[in-house]
Amino acid sequence: MSTAIIRKSVLVGSVQAVSSKSVAHRVMICAALSRCKCRINNVCDSNDMDATIGCLEVLGAKFQREGKTLFLDATNFVRENEKRHFTLNCKESGTTLRVIIPICAALGLHVTFVGEGRLPYRPLDEYLELLPKHGVKCEKGENFLPLTISGKLVGEVFEISPKISSQYVTGLLLALSILKNDTELRLSSALVGSQYVDITLDVMKKFSVNVVKKDNSYLINGSDTLSLSDNEITVEGDWSQAAFFLCAGAINGDVTVTGLDINSSQGDKAIVDILASFGADITVGENSVRVKKSALKGADIDATDTPDLVPVVALTSVFCEGDTNIYGVSRLKFKESDRLLSTKEMIVSLGGECSYTDDCITIKGQGYLSGGKVNAYNDHRIVMASSVGALECENDTTINEAHAVNKSYTDFFFDYNSLGGKADVIMG
Repeated sequence: MSTAIIRKSVLVGSVQAVSSKSVAHRVMICAALSRCKCRINNVCDSNDMDATIGCLEVLGAKFQREGKTLFLDATNFVRENEKRHFTLNCKESGTTLRVIIPICAALGLHVTFVGEGRLPYRPLDEYLELLPKHGVKCEKGENFLPLTISGKLVGEVFEISPKISSQYVTGLLLALSILKNDTELRLSSALVGSQYVDITLDVMKKFSVNVVKKDNSYLINGSDTLSLSDNEITVEGDWSQAAFFLCAGAINGDVTVTGLDINSSQGDKAIVDILASFGADITVGENSVRVKKSALKGADIDATDTPDLVPVVALTSVFCEGDTNIYGVSRLKFKESDRLLSTKEMIVSLGGECSYTDDCITIKGQGYLSGGKVNAYNDHRIVMASSVGALECENDTTINEAHAVNKSYTDFFFDYNSLGGKADVIMG
């Protein structure tokens, strides 16, 4: 356990964006499946990265870290129909779990998946319905985890609904890419979070697999084989983590985040458009974004494809003139916390006004916060969003479970303080 006590301050200066978790997960998995030796540059150290690395190591990959560089030797990565029974601990990483399940099925492995925190309760219904139709037996307990699968994934046409998570689509695209026959992945409902699938397709292309998008389906050529031509790849900066410091600049500061690709497939680069809709003073450079304090006005925001931005955007809305409505938020109930509840409680605990329905959060713009104690629900994004709000709180802000930032951004408070923040993190 840990507590962050934060005093009012102003963030000014430049900070390097941490590497994208979404890209790094996919790069490491594709590299392991290619059974190559390679160098992966710019991989941040976080609990979610450790979850994927740990699972791939159980399956035979070997990683060596030197700073932000990973050296991978996947020459002994598990082969198809290996007879051993593997246990994979996905910790609290939903991406690790939902992506690796169908990959293990495609390899014909006998695997038990376990997890920590809220992960055992996060939905897997689509896999539980689809996999048994294609040769894979699924056994689960009272919750979704532990889950044991056995048998080998077979078939030519696969159909799934991505209305809960695009991670189902990512997992199946990677799984089908290692089958020997041509396959088609059909979507039975609208794709929510399409930008995450775009990231998957971009990474697969870098590993020599080209997927053809056709209406509501994807065509995967069985003759394509995952491979990396130059045995080195670099992970781009993370827009979702950069958003916290960009919002801090908009509220009361002058912050530049470097190492960002404005042409990235990451949907969370939408933070630039969202802050612009609030009237923020933004300058977009070749690989950086600078945001300075300015008068902000409330707006209507569609967060259907950017759920990870909601906590900090909602917090920023408090400092706008007029109300803000954030739509498309129903999936937030299934994150590290119920983020409909935890986002509202964060704002109310700090002295703001917020309400929500199943698919909309409404925040009253009031221009200030009083401060207080925040229950972070062990959710990294609630901790970081609260820290941004604390910059303009009249009194000190106390955030419990501050260590939750280790899930995605281990150096968050170091970077926060390096820009002029006043956060004291006390380990309990």
